[in-house]
Amino acid sequence: MKKKMDRKIAQQSNAKNRRSFERPLVALALFTATAMYGEGFRNPPPGAFNLGRAGGRIAQVDDSSAVQQNPANLVDLTNIQAQLSPTVVYISADFRSSSGQSASTENPWKLLPNFFISMPLANDRFAVGLGVTVPYGLGNEWNKNSSAFTQPTGILTYQAPYYSKLTTINFNPSFAMKLGDKISVGVGLDVMWSDLEFKQFLSPFIPNLQAHVEGDGVGFGGNLGITWRATERQRFAVTYRSPITIDYNGTAQFENYPGNPSASFNSQITFPTIVSVGYGFQVSDTVRLESDFEWIQFSQFDTLPINIGSNPANNPLGVPSQKIPENWRDTFTAGFGGDWQFAENWVARAGYQFYQSPVPNSTFSPTIPDADQNVITFGLGWKNGHSSLEFAYGLDFYNERNITNDQNPAFNGRYTFNVHLFSFAYRYSF
Repeated sequence: MKKKMDRKIAQQSNAKNRRSFERPLVALALFTATAMYGEGFRNPPPGAFNLGRAGGRIAQVDDSSAVQQNPANLVDLTNIQAQLSPTVVYISADFRSSSGQSASTENPWKLLPNFFISMPLANDRFAVGLGVTVPYGLGNEWNKNSSAFTQPTGILTYQAPYYSKLTTINFNPSFAMKLGDKISVGVGLDVMWSDLEFKQFLSPFIPNLQAHVEGDGVGFGGNLGITWRATERQRFAVTYRSPITIDYNGTAQFENYPGNPSASFNSQITFPTIVSVGYGFQVSDTVRLESDFEWIQFSQFDTLPINIGSNPANNPLGVPSQKIPENWRDTFTAGFGGDWQFAENWVARAGYQFYQSPVPNSTFSPTIPDADQNVITFGLGWKNGHSSLEFAYGLDFYNERNITNDQNPAFNGRYTFNVHLFSFAYRYSF
C-alpha cells in the first residue's frame, strides 16, 4: 500500500510540477561553475614563502616550493629539502537583494594542505622535486535559515545551491637542469584529481526536495619554468602552466523524493592556462625585490556542459542535458614583493598583488561569488640548523559587487566579502 501511494504521489508531482523542477536544477548546475576557478577559487599561492611575497615569487623563489612556482629554480637548492606548508583561508560573503532579502555564508574556515620535496643531482647541475598541492577549490555554504534561502519564499532557494564544494589535489613531479652558468630550465607533469559536489532545493511543491550532485575525475597537464641570471644581482623568469581538462562522472540524487532516485551525472571543466613573468633584483646582501605579472586564460571557460541521465526510472523529473553559457574573460594579476634578512636567522617578507576577476556581471552567481581583489601580505621566517619555520598572512580586500543585469534576475543585488589568508611552513634541509 505504501509503495502504491508513493508511486501515486510521484506521478502526480511529475504531471503537475515537472517544469518547475527543470529550471532550478539547471540553475544549480550553472552556478556550480563559479566554484571551480577564478581568482576567488584559484587558491592562494602554496607555501609561506609565496604567500608572504605574493606579488614577487617567480624569479627568486628559493625553497622546495619552486616545484609549483618555477621549477627552474630547483637547481639553486644544494640540499635535499622537505617542506610541509598548510594554508588556512577564512572566507565569508553576504548578499542583499533589491527587495531586502539577505543571506550570509557559514563555516568560513578552510584548510589547504601542501607538501614539497626536492633533491639536487650531479654536482647541483640537475635537480628533481615533487609537489602535492591544492591549487583550486574551497567551498561555500549559505545559511539555509536566512531570508534569501528560506523555503518557499527565498529569492535564491530554488535558484542557487546552498552548498557547493570543489576539491583538487595536484601531483607535480618536476625536473630541472642548468644550461650554462646563467640559464636554468625546469619542467613538470601535473596530475590533478578533482571532486565537485553541490546541493540545492528544487521545488516548493515537495518540501525539502533537493538534488545532491557529486562527481570526480582526473586530468593531466604540464608546467615549464626558465630563469635567466642576467647579472649577479638580476634575474628574469618566465613560467607556463598548461590547461587541464577534467571530465567529471558521478551521480545526481534526488533526495526526499519517493524512492530517492539517482541519475548519472557528468560534466567537464578546463582549468586555465597561466603564463607568468618575473623580474628580481638583489638590492643588497640582505634585501631582495621582485615584480611579477600573470596572464590567465579564463576565456577557455565559455560554456558548462551539464549531462543528466535520461532514464525515467532514475530521472523522474525529466531534467534535460544542457550547455550553460558562462563567457568568462581572460584576466591578469600584477604585484611586487620582497624580503629582508634583518638578523642572522630571521627574514621578513612582504608583498602586494592585484587579482582581476574573470566573471562578468551577466553570469555572476552567489554560489561562491568572485570580485577583483587587492591583497597585502606579510611573512616571517626563522632558521636554526636544518630546520626552518615560516608564517605568512594576507589581508584580502575584495571589491563589492553590485549586480543589476544578471542572466538570472534573482542574483541581482549587493555582494560583500571578508577574506583572510594564513600560511605556515616547516622545512627541513638534510
